[in-house]
Parts: sequence; C-alpha cells; structure tokens
Amino acid sequence: MIQTDYHLHCRFSTDSETPPEEQALSEARKGIREICFTDHDDPGYSTGEFQLDYQSYFKGIADAREALKDRIRIHTGLELGLRPDFPAEIRAAARACPWEFIIGSTHVVDGYDPYYPEYWIGKTANEGMRRYYEYTLENIRTYDCFDVYGHLDYLVRYIPADRRADYDPSADRDIVDEILRTLIARGKGIECNTGGYRCGLGRPNPGIEILTRYRELGGTILTIGSDGHRPEHTALHFSDVPAILRAAGFKEYTIFRDRKPVWISLDGDGANNPAE
Repeated sequence: MIQTDYHLHCRFSTDSETPPEEQALSEARKGIREICFTDHDDPGYSTGEFQLDYQSYFKGIADAREALKDRIRIHTGLELGLRPDFPAEIRAAARACPWEFIIGSTHVVDGYDPYYPEYWIGKTANEGMRRYYEYTLENIRTYDCFDVYGHLDYLVRYIPADRRADYDPSADRDIVDEILRTLIARGKGIECNTGGYRCGLGRPNPGIEILTRYRELGGTILTIGSDGHRPEHTALHFSDVPAILRAAGFKEYTIFRDRKPVWISLDGDGANNPAE
C-alpha cells in the first residue's frame, strides 16, 4: 500500500478552499501516514492568482502539524509554476522558505493557461501538446530549483472534446524522451499523479508508457501524489498505483527529506518506513 501523498493542496492555493487539517485528516483516515502540502505559487500568472502567501502558508501547515502530530506526518512543500519569462521571481520563490520538497510544473504556455479554451484556439490536439512539451523542456533546461517535475502529460486532460480522439501520443515520443533524459541527467524525478482519474482519464499522469520509458532510461526518483484539492480527492486510486509502477519496472517509490530523495519499497516490508 502507498502510504505517502506528495502532491496535495489546501486553502492557501487559489483553487482550493479546504483547511489543511481537513485534508490531513482525510489522508489519515485512508491509511496515509505521511503527506507533503505543495500549494501553488505561479510567479507572473496574468490574473494575479496562484500567488502564495508564504508566511500564512507556513503558519497554517505548522498549526496542522501540531494538531495532528499523533495521526500523520506533515511536510511543507511547494508546487512552483515554471516559465522562461520570470526567472528572477521563480528562483526567488524557491529560496523564499525552507521548503522540504518542490514540484516544478508548467501551468502557463506562451502566456496562456492551457486549462482554458483560449490556449487551444487554432491548434490541433497534437500542436497544443507539442507546444506544451517544448515549453516544458525549456523550463527544465532553465531551472534547477525543483526536485520533481509535476504531472507530465497532464495536458491531455484539457484537450477540447472535439479534438481529443485525434491526439496521437506517438508523435511526441522524441520530445518526451528528451524531457526524461534531461530530468535524469539533472538528478530530477517525476511523479505518478493520480489526478488523472479525477479528470476522467482512467489513469494517472503520466501514463504507464511514459512511466515505463522513464524507468528504461534509468530514472529512479518517483513520488506519488493525488493532486487533491478537496478531501474526496486525497489518496485517490492509490490502491491502483503499486500494480502500475511494478508493470512499469519500479520496485520502489520516493519521498523526500529536506529535499533529498529517500526510496520506499513497494513491497511494504517496512525497511524504509515513511513515518520514521
């Protein structure tokens, strides 16, 4: 059983209203022993949203940690939005606090958030995905201030319905390989993000093909995260994750201690107990 959730949001993210204590209790009730909150900070986001109040966030997570210290282990991390046009602000955010873990994600491409239809105007499904991967590769080459790259291939969630069937993932194998090689060479990991189930994909992000390819190329750093914004999203489909990871060639998954990776056996033999 997976006992850690290393991608989790609460009310300090623009897109969540849930108190951290409520999120943490939901995890504990589902058998999760360790979590890392990774609320959003996206420097340069055009509407001014997704700007994290660090002081309030740290206090809120510290209060939750104290209140639930006998129920679950709680860490304070960050999901940092990467983009090439705000380098000073992004690097400053990574240095702003003693983060225990940082996810780097691409949420803005050419000034557009691909969650919204405007990004897809005039683009086929493959053109939209390709541009996202190009931007992702540029971000990974530009920044060293993150530990794991978040939800690679998540953009398939938001391909317009009338173009979704036209998407051919095989057309992007070359650039996905380059992304994975670059991450591995820089000592960075990826995550198995079960938010894809919540969005109707029936699988995590990335899917098993990319997870398998990451392992084939020598990747070993792999965190597990629900990307939960509400209690019902926490630890979503975690019971499916071990079989997926084993099929992709993994025997371990990863947690972090002070931004350094620690590996946990998928067999649950207790050799690396995440609560210790």
